[in-house]
This record gives sequence, C-alpha cells and structure tokens, in this order.
Amino acid sequence: MGLQTKSPTISGTNGHHSGLKERLFPRQDILWRLMTSPDKNKPNYLIVSLIFLAAGLAIFILVWQLGLLPTTKRLPEQLQATVLPKGKPIVGLSLKDHHGKLFTEQNFKGKWSFLFFGFTNCPDICPTTMLVMKAVWAKLPASARVAPEPQLYFVSVDPQRDTPELLKAYATFYHPDFIGITGNNNQLDVLVNQIGALYGYEDGEKEGEYTVNHSAQIILIDPSGNMRAVFSPPYQVDDIVNTFVSIREFFKE
Repeated sequence: MGLQTKSPTISGTNGHHSGLKERLFPRQDILWRLMTSPDKNKPNYLIVSLIFLAAGLAIFILVWQLGLLPTTKRLPEQLQATVLPKGKPIVGLSLKDHHGKLFTEQNFKGKWSFLFFGFTNCPDICPTTMLVMKAVWAKLPASARVAPEPQLYFVSVDPQRDTPELLKAYATFYHPDFIGITGNNNQLDVLVNQIGALYGYEDGEKEGEYTVNHSAQIILIDPSGNMRAVFSPPYQVDDIVNTFVSIREFFKE
C-alpha cells in the first residue's frame, strides 16, 4: 500500500476557519475566544481593557527604567533643621526696627532672614544664641553672602524695657549688621502666632521685676517672605552654616 497524504483544507465563512488554521494558529484562536463573549460578534471589553492596561504598565516600567520620567526634586538629606517644603507666608506685620523705622513683611523680601526671639536682659539663652549666630556669620562662605544675602533680626518680646536704643546696642554688639526689632504685644503676637513661637512673663522676686520666657528656636524666612525652616537647640555653628547653604541652594529662584 502506497503512502497516502491528505491535503489540509480550509473551510467556513465569516472569518471562522478550521483545519490548517487550528493547527498553525492555536494561540491566536484562544486569544480571540478570550476576547469575545459567547456571542462571537460581541467583544469582551473587560478582557480587552485588561490587555491594554497590561501593555501600558509594561511601557511605563520600560520608560521608568530608562530614566525618561520626570523626577521630583528632593530636599538634601541630613539637614539640621525642620524644613517647610511649601513655605508659609508671613503677613500683616507692623513693628519697628532699632532705627525707629517701620518694619513689615516687605523687609523680608529679597533676603534670607534669620529671626531669633528674646530680650536684652536674658541671662543665658539669648547671649549664647547670638554668639552662635556671630560665629555663623564669620563662617558663611562667600557664595552665601551675595544676593539674596542673609540678615539676622533679633526680635525683642520685652517691648516695655527694650527701647530702640537698647536694642541697637544689643544687636550690633554681636555683629554690626544684626538688627533689633520689636513692637507692642499685639503687634508682636501677629508675628509670633504665624511663626508658632511662644513667650510669656514671670514675676521676679522683687516688686516690679519680671523675667521673660520665650522660644529658643531660630526661624529662617526665604527671600519671598515665606517661613522656610526652623533650627532648634542645641546649636552647632557648622550645622547651621551647612544647612543654610543647602537650603539656599535648593530653593534658589
């Protein structure tokens, strides 16, 4: 008996084939069955959506691995301060500097401003912190002294005793560029409440004497007038210098 061969046949209508197609393209046929509902002429949109979703995810992963996605700018690590990424605008100020001139939030514009709250009769925290900031000013690199240059404001929360003349003598004792500012308690509270600082008065041993309790943090305001960072004690000169330089560079306009 001779070897007999049978030629494959293709039959069917409306695109439905059998024979050779089923043997040569089994996966394509299975895919079609997955993509269609029992009604062969009606696509199964859920399956179709899942397939496109998987394809989109694969493309996303590929683009991410190639580094083509935009990256979010991140703050430098190991900053020795609490940084406010969005910043908090400081508004509504009406104080006086040690020259007797009006001081508002406009004084913050165009400079990096350090604020420290205290009073000239402070026996320990204030002179210690002001000496730290004097050392910070001495160690600031030249690149951190150009515009927008830094400025330090000593904010007295003892307006009853701290006159403009006394404030000027106190602030400039530590550095000729340091400026003292103050106001009545209502005016001070506008600034203090926005910053989140605290202060209060405590009676002394003798009648008429009192001392002032106050926050010891140093506040950093950016050149747009936004509260940008908070330094907390204990202070290290190099930490403040390096952190300020990093913050200044990160938020460079």
